[in-house]
Amino acid sequence: MEPTSAAGSGYVVTKVMSAVAGLIGGLSLAVFWQPEKIRAHGKMAAGAIIGGISVGGSVALSGIVAKQLGLDMTNADTALGLGFLMGLISVGIINFLANFFDKREKADILDVAREVRSSAAKPPAVRRKPPVKTGGRK
Repeated sequence: MEPTSAAGSGYVVTKVMSAVAGLIGGLSLAVFWQPEKIRAHGKMAAGAIIGGISVGGSVALSGIVAKQLGLDMTNADTALGLGFLMGLISVGIINFLANFFDKREKADILDVAREVRSSAAKPPAVRRKPPVKTGGRK
């Protein structure tokens, strides 16, 4: 009988927990926000696409983020929390990009580049309410 590696099984368990949490995170966002192009493929295909994005994002990115933040991925709470966040963020970024390119599908690439460049150069506008006129002295 050969000895088994406890470190290897811990790695697999951590990745599985991260993947399941990422799936839940990605699907929780997909319930509220889904691009039209993904929705047009049907519910099962949309679920498979979003599930693949969220699981792939959580498995690939949660270890990197944990290392950068100095967290221990062998801790179940850390694996689940980072997996959920990475699944949520990866689906959010893909949805944002899909909607961005869908709205500009007929536009020329130079027009899109000009729009991105001009919006990146401008600071965000601050909307101020006009002063309220009171019935005071004239």
